[in-house]
Amino acid sequence: MNNKVKVLRKSLLAVAVSSVIAPISAYAQLEEVIVTAQKREQNLQKVPIAISAVSQEMIVKTGVHTITDVIPMVPGLTGSDYGLATNTWAIRGISSNDWSIGSEPAVGVFFDDAYVGRNIFATGVFFDVNRIEVVKGPQGTLFGRNSSAGAISLVSNKPGDTNELNLGIAYGDEGQQRYDVVGNWAVSDTFALRLAYQHQEWEGMWKEVNTGDDAYQESDTVRLMARWTPGDDFEAVFRANYSDAETNYTSMINIPLSLVKPGKEYPDKYGLNDPNFEENEDSGVGMRLTWDINNELTLVSITDVRTGENDYFEDVDGTDNDAAVDAIFGPITGGLTIPVSLGGESDTFYQEFRLNGGSDTLTWFAGMSYYSEDLEMDKYHVDYVETVYGLGALGSIRIENDAENESYGAYGDVTWHLSDQLALIGGLRWSRDEKDWCTNTLQDDFGDAGFPTDGKLCDSEDWDEVTYRLVAQYNISDDVMVFASVAEGFKGGGFNNSASDTNGDYMGDTIVSFDPETSIAYEIGVKSTAMNDRLQLNGSAFYTDYEDFQIQTLTLEYGLQIANVGDAETMGLEAELSFWPTDGLVLMANYTYLDAELTSGGFDGNDLAYAPEHTYSVGANYDHQFLGGTMNWFAVYNYTDDFYHEANNENAEDGFGLLNARVSYTPADGNWELAIAGDNLLDEEYAASRADFGLGQQLHWGYKRMLRAEFNIWF
Repeated sequence: MNNKVKVLRKSLLAVAVSSVIAPISAYAQLEEVIVTAQKREQNLQKVPIAISAVSQEMIVKTGVHTITDVIPMVPGLTGSDYGLATNTWAIRGISSNDWSIGSEPAVGVFFDDAYVGRNIFATGVFFDVNRIEVVKGPQGTLFGRNSSAGAISLVSNKPGDTNELNLGIAYGDEGQQRYDVVGNWAVSDTFALRLAYQHQEWEGMWKEVNTGDDAYQESDTVRLMARWTPGDDFEAVFRANYSDAETNYTSMINIPLSLVKPGKEYPDKYGLNDPNFEENEDSGVGMRLTWDINNELTLVSITDVRTGENDYFEDVDGTDNDAAVDAIFGPITGGLTIPVSLGGESDTFYQEFRLNGGSDTLTWFAGMSYYSEDLEMDKYHVDYVETVYGLGALGSIRIENDAENESYGAYGDVTWHLSDQLALIGGLRWSRDEKDWCTNTLQDDFGDAGFPTDGKLCDSEDWDEVTYRLVAQYNISDDVMVFASVAEGFKGGGFNNSASDTNGDYMGDTIVSFDPETSIAYEIGVKSTAMNDRLQLNGSAFYTDYEDFQIQTLTLEYGLQIANVGDAETMGLEAELSFWPTDGLVLMANYTYLDAELTSGGFDGNDLAYAPEHTYSVGANYDHQFLGGTMNWFAVYNYTDDFYHEANNENAEDGFGLLNARVSYTPADGNWELAIAGDNLLDEEYAASRADFGLGQQLHWGYKRMLRAEFNIWF
């Protein structure tokens, strides 16, 4: 521990944190970057928390379409996409490695301040957004729902006061296609509509040899919003959204057992027994009401309702080499394959009321929130299928789960400006989670999931917790601000999807629950500008201690279970530098040092998953006149150090770097844009997910180099 503190002290002289890559033009034009993490509009440089903001302009330049795509621009954010609804995101090394309906995500996702909740809903909201804010560290008082690791907040483009129509099209290699339509209609002085639609797809990066099908992914997303402002003191924004996505790229491919290209870690072809697929469909409606009661008080109501379905299938052994799979399990008959099918539905409701107030010396907000989930996993199927003699399934697992969860919260946050230089901030939150859970193991022939149950088993639990945050902010000058903070975090407990045999009769008789996870985080930081706002340097150092840390583990006694494995700690530094050396050119760099490990329990001393020790990004944005218009050149390189995909530290990923770039031309009237863009231009080979289920190393590959041409026109 002492050595780690020494590392932090030495490094703190060289780096600082709270990284953000904001719109490049914001620095060139000396504009403020506005965020709302503290529930009021503030210059990011004046906010005493570690927050990264990515603007709509930067989203376009970097080709961002999913939360995972944001990772290169946000120090401290790591993770991967494995299918459509099985994403893993980590903030400062804290993630969730389980996607079942019995647990809570460590990283909270919010859309226009409404809690999204499940990954099934996080794939269709990422379009036509104004900005993305990533708030790091435990969040309890700043959002209506607890987020133990941090929060990713997406802010949409609201209907505006002018008529406009935006059309976009993109074509590229690997079957890339994208179509965008955004229309804004100012119906009257008090009412406006905004419709946004996007279709995107790719196909051909890899080929499955037995069907001859190319791997593909495609999605359609549409959102309709209405804004009504009958007076200067009231605004109502309504939203309806729908998204549908599908892919056949789900399996992690078995490298040593491959018959197509044995032992080759990154081939362009693979073989499976059955065609994989995943389908994800979600829809929702929402309403946000804002009432300025007077010059000092504002009341906000946020309502959000969502429903979604996910259907998933994969050949979990990752190969069509059935003889080799059979040999590992026996041998039995000479041929074995293991298909897995998952399916479920989610219905959620979120309601928040928040009152904002303030004066010259005191600003505050207080709120109450309610969140409910009705969740079903009606299909959890695992089959051990014999393929030589046509015997079918030699053994199977069949589990059904359903859950009804409710969460209540009351919170408040106060900022006291003692002087022009010094401010003190205090926040308090009360949380209560209530969970009703049922599991029914219809079949478990080998006891892999705790053995069958005698019908449906049900249980319920509830937890209460009070958490706080304290912040001291000191403005050394108009250009330099320092802060120090301490905050507590809370992540609710839950239930495992299978029952356990506790009395040795080969029947599942007990639902295994796990306790909440708590944390306390300490942070110091600085935010500064210099050289007449041409240079911006932000930085912080952090340390977080977690108790009853939750991860998914595999044991012979209980099978695959989520458990409180002990304590964990994360510490590190984050740094961001933006520099405008000359007109038209902006340079940027960011860096994160992270030490995240388990400090007790069976995995004591292991690194946490998705917690690379070093990550950094460097980038440049250059504008110049050309043919009467403007040429823009943008590039960003992101390096991720070695890390583990799981807390058992058995599946390591070597460090890799991704280079993305975009070149665009816009005429003088600014009505259209032509661009050429590329992702992973160095064609770096890496795994988005990596595991070994006892059959050898299996990989879900990260995307290859992708090039495309884009055309956008604005009316």
